Amino acid sequence: MTTRQQMVVAVFDERAQAEQAVNELQNAGINPEQIRFAGQGSSSGGMLDKIKSVFTGQETGTIYNDLVDLGVPQDDASYYQREYEVGHSIVAVPAAGRMQEVTDILARYGGYGANRRFAQTTDTTSTASTGAQTTDYASTGAQEAETEGEQRVRLREEQLRAQKQPVETGEARLRKDVVSEQQSMDVPVTHEEVYVERRPGSGQPTDQPLGEGETYRVPVRDEQVSVDKQAVEREEVSMGKRPVEETKRVSDTVRREEARVERTGDANVRGSDAEDISDQTDQTTP
Repeated sequence: MTTRQQMVVAVFDERAQAEQAVNELQNAGINPEQIRFAGQGSSSGGMLDKIKSVFTGQETGTIYNDLVDLGVPQDDASYYQREYEVGHSIVAVPAAGRMQEVTDILARYGGYGANRRFAQTTDTTSTASTGAQTTDYASTGAQEAETEGEQRVRLREEQLRAQKQPVETGEARLRKDVVSEQQSMDVPVTHEEVYVERRPGSGQPTDQPLGEGETYRVPVRDEQVSVDKQAVEREEVSMGKRPVEETKRVSDTVRREEARVERTGDANVRGSDAEDISDQTDQTTP
């Protein structure tokens, strides 16, 4: 069975650089079980030690054998073996369909390939002093033939992003006013009354002569009610503020880019509905 795969192989002078690159590859969605790493020196207990799929061995000669089994040319595999033997780290990543992205990530952290150059992300600039080597290795040339003349269009879209900022919408103040009202209360009071009672005499003779002008006084009293006022603490009113969370719906119009395939003449397009613009051209031709 013929095995084709698109590999990106990079050399790193420092193990820490390789670990940073592998970490970003995983953040970009590369399966860690597909990443192959070989490096010497003490283990840092970092991301590289957690990679399950490594080279089959790291003794002399095994890096070369593994890379050749992956489809790397023997000259390049020998170069990577020598780099490993002098203490450098080797990272190999299958990058089918993501070759440029993987190359850029490895090069960003100092990775370079056997030819010590790498491709930039733009379509027009393609050379630099160092970089990860991107190699499309296959036992036949079928892979290159399949992607010959390939062009890519990156589609973008707008997304809503909500931003919040506090604004003063009002004010509440707490003050007190004096309010007058009429109150009544019932107070029990006592007053004295004079009563007169008549009782029959004893009928016994007396030596006291009859007299005129005798007066007997019986003073009477009653209770008078006076009213005074005293201020007392009736209740307490407090005022403050607390956050209350609620949901508000916001909306806006967003745009997105969509790919449209147009064809003229006898051009077969697979995998997408192509708009035939040759008929439109004929209609607009005077």
